[in-house]
Amino acid sequence: MKSLIVKLHGTSGSGKTTVARELMQGGHVVPVLNPANRKVESYILTRPELKGIIAILGPYTATCGGLDSISNVNTHIELLMSWGQAGHVFYEGLLGSEYYGRIGAASEQFGDRHLFAFLDTPIDLCVERVKARRLAKGNTKPLNEDNTRGRVAKIERLRYRLENEFHRPTVTIDHERAAEQVLELYIKAERQNDTV
Repeated sequence: MKSLIVKLHGTSGSGKTTVARELMQGGHVVPVLNPANRKVESYILTRPELKGIIAILGPYTATCGGLDSISNVNTHIELLMSWGQAGHVFYEGLLGSEYYGRIGAASEQFGDRHLFAFLDTPIDLCVERVKARRLAKGNTKPLNEDNTRGRVAKIERLRYRLENEFHRPTVTIDHERAAEQVLELYIKAERQNDTV
């Protein structure tokens, strides 16, 4: 079966981790441990709507999850390469939202099967979520909003480069129904496979 790989982009507080968690809530999840350190590095997700599995990359054991929780980009690439051959893949991270880099170059081998998805979450909502997250951790220092707001411009530049320089497929994800829309992308890919 031809699989779909979705990389989700968004600034802090845009809802990237929430999308991953909501995808997992709707199905059966098996954590996959790194054999060296026995820490979670991905999950195998099966959902009744899909024939194939979705590999969700990165741990979701802390408030903020995803590939940002794994510091080694070589591990990011290894996970993408191995799971990208096995079935559907979903991955996200703040750092990877801003640049193409080595993981972008590695994703080229998947061609149009690798989709760059961009959350449309309003920046003011993102800032409020970051403030709430900080307060929940007991951090009462004022937030430097420029960092969160500045990332939006970087992400928009990346999207422009993806579409106009690298000619890679992109899609906008509605922040109000993000997990549902991401799931629909996988369902659509499977239906397209059935008609080929």
